[in-house]
Amino acid sequence: MRIALDARTIYRTQRRGTGKNLIDLYRALAQARPDWEVVAYHRQFGVVDGVLPTGWVQPRCIEMPGDRIRAWDRWRLPAAAWRDKADLLHCPANHCPQWMPVDTVVTLHDLIPLDMPDNYPPDEVQSFRRSVQTACRRAAGIVCPSQYTRRRLIDDFHADGSRITVNPWPADSAAAPVPADMWAPVLRRYNVARPFVLHFGAADPRKNTAGVLEAWSRLPRHLLTQWKLLVVGLDPVTLERMTGYAAVRRLSGSVVLHGFADEADVPTLLSAAEMLAFPSLSEGYGLPILDAWATHTPVLTSNTTSLPEVADDAALTVDPYDAEAIAFGLQVLMEDTSLRARLVAQGRRRLARYSWADTAERFAQVMERAAGVAQPASVAA
Repeated sequence: MRIALDARTIYRTQRRGTGKNLIDLYRALAQARPDWEVVAYHRQFGVVDGVLPTGWVQPRCIEMPGDRIRAWDRWRLPAAAWRDKADLLHCPANHCPQWMPVDTVVTLHDLIPLDMPDNYPPDEVQSFRRSVQTACRRAAGIVCPSQYTRRRLIDDFHADGSRITVNPWPADSAAAPVPADMWAPVLRRYNVARPFVLHFGAADPRKNTAGVLEAWSRLPRHLLTQWKLLVVGLDPVTLERMTGYAAVRRLSGSVVLHGFADEADVPTLLSAAEMLAFPSLSEGYGLPILDAWATHTPVLTSNTTSLPEVADDAALTVDPYDAEAIAFGLQVLMEDTSLRARLVAQGRRRLARYSWADTAERFAQVMERAAGVAQPASVAA
């Protein structure tokens, strides 16, 4: 089969979760279906390929300068897939084109723009709603990472559950414990010393960076003098805003705010952290939880949306809208080393249930069903 892939998240200069997951998925898919061909469409001129198997994947740049009406999504991508005689188009990042000259499989991670519409321009929210509606009515198949998202699609959009496959992500393939004797250079770059709590920040309010800082300000003074909070992933505008936020709360001595973290540094930061603070307001999955387990790091996360499904009993869950609850959870984990060790052990047991080989096989079978190709025996989710 020839697959057309919307690969924009893979070829971005600064990749986040979806792009990194997609690389792992397609690398495993190359092993599972070596006879397939993939045309990976992107919009980055001058990009150097190498993240996906050479030959099996053909990167192709199709830029549209001045694209103000999302014509690339709506027409240019499906037209390119049709022109290149693809059997299927895979849209992996919460987008479904309105025009589908090629059968299309869509990955819907979450419904966050609909749940938190005040964080997005109104036209973007409406466009997202139409995209999800189109996927639920007309896509050849839908893939989502959690039962939570699947239930939402069925309940809110009356999607046919038989056309939705839950395919959980394993941890990032690069997430592995880094030996302690290799931490020092990375920690110097981020100007942080142990013990510290790690938080992946963002401009997006749903990542709850302001809530984490507010909770941090409510910790007992003796903990603030002993511990650091490292926040990474902040764009320049958000970095400046959070710096002011921390200064007003007199946290400058215990909080380290940083820009985007290099992918190569993340396993070290996770390994060296005493815990990951991930009290997100809304998620469709929660991959940082698995990445933390892979690096033997305990997790504090939210008791809402998909996160309890992913975390189960292997993380401490709190109400992400309650700064006192977040602060109490942080304090419990900071002071209880045995609890941290227990959560790490439970997390590693849960992590053993996932593999990229199984995830790729389930995805391959979705694509084969969509294309009407006979499939081998199924892999349980």
